Amino acid sequence: MKNIYIKDITRENIEIEDLFIVRNKAVYSSKNNTKYMNLELKDKIGTIDAKLWDQVDYFNNLFDKNDIVWVKAKSRLYSGRPQLTIIDIQKVENEISMDDFKEFFPSSEKDMEELKTEYYNLIEQIENPFIRAFFSLFNSKDDMRERFFLFPASIGVHHMYLGGLLEYSVNVARIAYKIADITGGDKDIIIAGSLIHDMGKIEEMEFKGRFRYSDRGRLLGHIGLGVMMFEALIKEIEDFPSYIADILTHIIISHHGTEEWGSPKKPMSIEALIVHYIDNLDAKITGVKEHMKEKMEDDRWTEYHRLYESRFYKTPER
Repeated sequence: MKNIYIKDITRENIEIEDLFIVRNKAVYSSKNNTKYMNLELKDKIGTIDAKLWDQVDYFNNLFDKNDIVWVKAKSRLYSGRPQLTIIDIQKVENEISMDDFKEFFPSSEKDMEELKTEYYNLIEQIENPFIRAFFSLFNSKDDMRERFFLFPASIGVHHMYLGGLLEYSVNVARIAYKIADITGGDKDIIIAGSLIHDMGKIEEMEFKGRFRYSDRGRLLGHIGLGVMMFEALIKEIEDFPSYIADILTHIIISHHGTEEWGSPKKPMSIEALIVHYIDNLDAKITGVKEHMKEKMEDDRWTEYHRLYESRFYKTPER
């Protein structure tokens, strides 16, 4: 389906007619008040800046951020870096299969089968029979389980690749479990809370030719949806203890840490504190690593990261 990957656009005057995802899109005015569009396009391997100089208002109405688009363009070098000058750009209206979508969305660098094995191994360490019953039930829901294994952890912040949600959840659980050896805390609750804290993202996002926020996701958010999913599942487990339900629900609603970041409650238990801080740590480190892959200013410093409000230094390998 793809004719050329971004990594192969390395020189001027390459004529391109291919498909990309719109990662960012903005319209600006030049010094002489002429509008132009600035785009960041991506495929599964990288990103590239692109400029549209003509018929900006017309093209601006044809597609949005995160759409898959067909692009006709020519490459140029700007400050030594490849850039595209767009001649034509159209939204792809036909629904794209998940197999074809893999051309545009990167996958986890970790082997998916190994990640699944790590996930199941973490569950095996849980001793509480009710929490084990919860995961047995969750894993028996084929559609729910497969979305949890397949979906990215986010659309535009971190773990933005197929299998990202599974990798992220497993990472948080593994790190949190080890930290509990030092800090203490109920390890069954810590493993469970780490694995389910973002489960609502499988309802917050949907795949319809691309990953996007569902209507329910926009209205309720992954925290609210996660609580609803968790409550619906434990209703199927006879005599599920209310205190376990409450603390796991609390971990879901508090894992962002503050109301400003989207949590209606601050973490109020050792287990909730551990999940919150490890969740934040792993997300930020992975976000910076992804930024370093695509946005290096030179061999040491990244470009400015708008979300994290900083440039980052890449420590030389020894």
